[in-house]
Amino acid sequence: MAITMNESSYEKRLKVIFDKQIRLEVREANVIKNISKFKSNLVDTKQAVVRHRREVEKFQKDILQRSEEMEKRCSFMEELSQELEATKQRNLVMKEQLKEHKMLATQRNNKLMESIHTLKQTTGTYINNDALPARVKGVTALRAASADHLIPFDLEAADVEGLSSLCQHLQSFNIDVSQWRQLVSLATEKSTDSRAPNTPPKEATKFNPIIEIDLTSPTS
Repeated sequence: MAITMNESSYEKRLKVIFDKQIRLEVREANVIKNISKFKSNLVDTKQAVVRHRREVEKFQKDILQRSEEMEKRCSFMEELSQELEATKQRNLVMKEQLKEHKMLATQRNNKLMESIHTLKQTTGTYINNDALPARVKGVTALRAASADHLIPFDLEAADVEGLSSLCQHLQSFNIDVSQWRQLVSLATEKSTDSRAPNTPPKEATKFNPIIEIDLTSPTS
């Protein structure tokens, strides 16, 4: 009877030990499983960190590149703005110069027309306005009792020597050439060829000799 009780007690101990062993093994398996899962998660986390770092580096690189581009654009816009402002100022200056040039041209033209009118009134000289300012072309009528004398002329406005010779020729007929000299001065200023390097010689001056017209004879 005592032996039977001892065997029963021994079996219970063995069963307790066996159960503990099983629980330990299950716990160990769970721990190993958790460790394996943790390691897997750790690897995934490390890989995610690496990818994140690469994305951050790429993003920082893009930010740096765009920042440099933005600085270049800002610098270009500033230079462009300065150039536009300078161009605007130049245009304003040119506009004022053009306005002044037009005003001076109008004043010279008015003086020229006034001089032509005065010349006609005082000396009987008729100027072809269409030939101005390149040429001084027209005719001077010398009034006389028996007949009128016509002195035609056709000269370049830049032909200072020729115009001076014409003035001397007219002055020989007691014509006041003061208005002539004013006309020559104005025409020379207005002429686009006033800076021509070569001046025709005095012998090349083109004005015809005196033409006598008998106003008492009938006209054809």
